[in-house]
Amino acid sequence: MKLKLPYLIQDPQAGFEVEKTPTFEDEAFCLDGPVSRRVAVLHFDPESGALRPGVRFLPGSGGRPGTYDVPDRTRDLTPEICAGDDFLSVNAFATVLQTLYMYQEPDALGREIEWAFGAPQLLVVPRAGEWANAFYHRESHSLQFFHFPAREAAPGRPGTVYTALSQDILAHETAHAVLDGIAPDLYNCLTPQSLALHEAVADLTAVLVAVRSRKLVDRLMGETGGSISGLQGFTRLAEQFGFERDRSGRSRHLRSLWNERNLCPDDDSLDEHNRMNRANRGEPHLLSEVLSGALYRVLAHLHDVERRKRAEQQGVSEYSASGFALFVARKHFQRLVLRSLDYLPPGEVSFADYGRAILATDEASFADPSPGRDKLVEEFVRRCIVADAAELAVDTDYEDPALAAADLDTLVASDWAAYDFAERHRVLFGIPPGERFRVRPRLVANKTYYVRKDGENGLRPVRELIFKVSWDRVEPNPKHLELSELRQITVGTTLAVDWETKRVRALLRSDASRPTEANPAAARLREDRDLMLTRLAAGRRLHLAGQADEGAGDAVRVETSGDLMRVRGAGRMLHLADHWQEDETPAAAVTGDGDA
Repeated sequence: MKLKLPYLIQDPQAGFEVEKTPTFEDEAFCLDGPVSRRVAVLHFDPESGALRPGVRFLPGSGGRPGTYDVPDRTRDLTPEICAGDDFLSVNAFATVLQTLYMYQEPDALGREIEWAFGAPQLLVVPRAGEWANAFYHRESHSLQFFHFPAREAAPGRPGTVYTALSQDILAHETAHAVLDGIAPDLYNCLTPQSLALHEAVADLTAVLVAVRSRKLVDRLMGETGGSISGLQGFTRLAEQFGFERDRSGRSRHLRSLWNERNLCPDDDSLDEHNRMNRANRGEPHLLSEVLSGALYRVLAHLHDVERRKRAEQQGVSEYSASGFALFVARKHFQRLVLRSLDYLPPGEVSFADYGRAILATDEASFADPSPGRDKLVEEFVRRCIVADAAELAVDTDYEDPALAAADLDTLVASDWAAYDFAERHRVLFGIPPGERFRVRPRLVANKTYYVRKDGENGLRPVRELIFKVSWDRVEPNPKHLELSELRQITVGTTLAVDWETKRVRALLRSDASRPTEANPAAARLREDRDLMLTRLAAGRRLHLAGQADEGAGDAVRVETSGDLMRVRGAGRMLHLADHWQEDETPAAAVTGDGDA
């Protein structure tokens, strides 16, 4: 079934401008709601909690795609229509689907994403209650979007801020759900960089969705003279939310991707809001800006390189070349940032692990030197994510004897064969002698790669096997906390194999899996986990399994066995805004039991 939907680009603060999504070709069915095979929008009555009727589906005919019964032209929209249940529902549905499809494209992961919660549909609640926030909640299978009063009413602008009307927020929260399906271990990680990676990828996903809008690109290219550098529309995330939530009126956005956030211990510089550019290693939201800031600079650099090249080749101004240059840069950046997520090792990961996954992805598909690779290494070193370029080195596209006789079809189909393969090749995966391990479900992806070698020049399909193995490590807890003496974490390795040639595309073992005594990066990550645990304890966010209040929206569950503990559900703290130091609580929300 074909489907084409209207959605609001940017947010109401930028105007009520509507664009149509690309045609979705693969929806098996669509029902009033909107409801499809993968996504279902729910509208609850705030007083009774009853489910309200859905928006009527209008089937297509004569080759025309179907749609839903809401205004789809800018001139038909008013603040009142946008704030109504019907438009809120369709706007959320359109952006969620567009984000999901983007991840599944051959230029990204090249496979269908499965939700981490094991059910077929992601539930979307556009009017979850009154609160300045939005979040993904695995336990209730839902994305929850709240609303709150605007600072002051103005002509042509609603007096209520609906997070479900912000393209940035919708794409950001959908990315959390998608990333949870790709790398579900991150939801239970204790390493702050693991949780910050979730936030950074969600912010970058919002940018990738924004630059797919022709209307938005044309407008912002006109405002900036053809540049995506600096503080402008693409780097300012959730502008209406940030402006309305900040009662001082100083902020014009929630987060900026054009920043100087870093992990350098000697940097005492301040940003425009008088905050330290040196990020707190134990706070995932601020820490995420280190990674998102570094990677956005890669996108801006790719755009600059492509814009200059096309302007010179075509004899036009750089401004005239900027739109198509952004299209090319976006495609390359999407391959870097999204495709590499499949290469992440299971369990606790670091920014450096993600950097190596990105470099491996790019090196496997681009034989020539890449400006994106060079810029990524430069930014990671400049921001002290790694000490030097050598920390990001990764081998790609090589033969390994372990794969010569392997039957890849059998490894995918048979758990026994997969475990036997991992057992016989413990050294390859870095599994410690005698350690029990887990082989994850094998993934097969069909992607497009750009090839310029051996006489080939252009895009070609590539089939990959993604083989992941994990095991548990035990490390001491901080002695000043009244917790178990020891804690358990999950670590692991990812092996990516070219299906046709059986060549290793990448073998990536996480920093956290390495002995801390011989690896400074692993030792720093353990110290960061101590900081995170101390912060959770101080904020009373740790709840023993079985406690009555463990279902709280941002509670982190602690499971204990003798002197050993492990943390579960730290990903539940990844709200749009960090409220650890605030007293705000939602007026209504879907809980872990699915109640309104």
